[in-house]
Amino acid sequence: MRASLVAATSAIFGALAAVLAVLPLSFPFPLIPYLRFEVAEIPVVIAFLGFGPLPGIVSALTYWGVLTLVGEFTPIGPAMKFLAVASMLLGLWVGFKLSKNSYRLGLTLGFLFGSLLRVLTMTAANYVILLYLFPEFLDYAIQALSASLGIQFGCLGTALTLILIFTAVFNILHMMLSLFPSLFLLNCMVKDGLYLNFKKPWIRSILRKG
Repeated sequence: MRASLVAATSAIFGALAAVLAVLPLSFPFPLIPYLRFEVAEIPVVIAFLGFGPLPGIVSALTYWGVLTLVGEFTPIGPAMKFLAVASMLLGLWVGFKLSKNSYRLGLTLGFLFGSLLRVLTMTAANYVILLYLFPEFLDYAIQALSASLGIQFGCLGTALTLILIFTAVFNILHMMLSLFPSLFLLNCMVKDGLYLNFKKPWIRSILRKG
């Protein structure tokens, strides 16, 4: 892709993601309410699947930059969101590369590696934030999880372990929320002739159907 097209595509999808992020379109993960499901990741994933890794990561950077200016809990909140999205995109790319051009295998491996890298990255990031940077979030998470499960934690280690496990579950679910609607919308764009002047999405150029 030409540099100007990369820049334009990245800016459009990154800005769209930022707009969706500030709109009231998110909803909390019931067990740990400060974790929120957001549709804002979908434009970034569409940029990745439709136009390639570079537009995808630049869209993620644009998303991060705008959220840092206008989002909540800056700069930590936007940085955490960027880590989640970037690790997911990297995992998708690894899965596609290992699939030997099979579309179904590529999606399967992409989902598995995307989920794995996102979970590992966010588990490490949450561990640092909850224990060292913002321990008040750990207290809030313990109270929320205790109320949701109907149990009282006598050991900080047990509570932290369960919080990180449920955070991992949240990230896997968010991977599904970001990937599958993106695939559906991208296919609709192609069928309706809205996919600019390209013959096929980037994902179709590296993964054949089958």
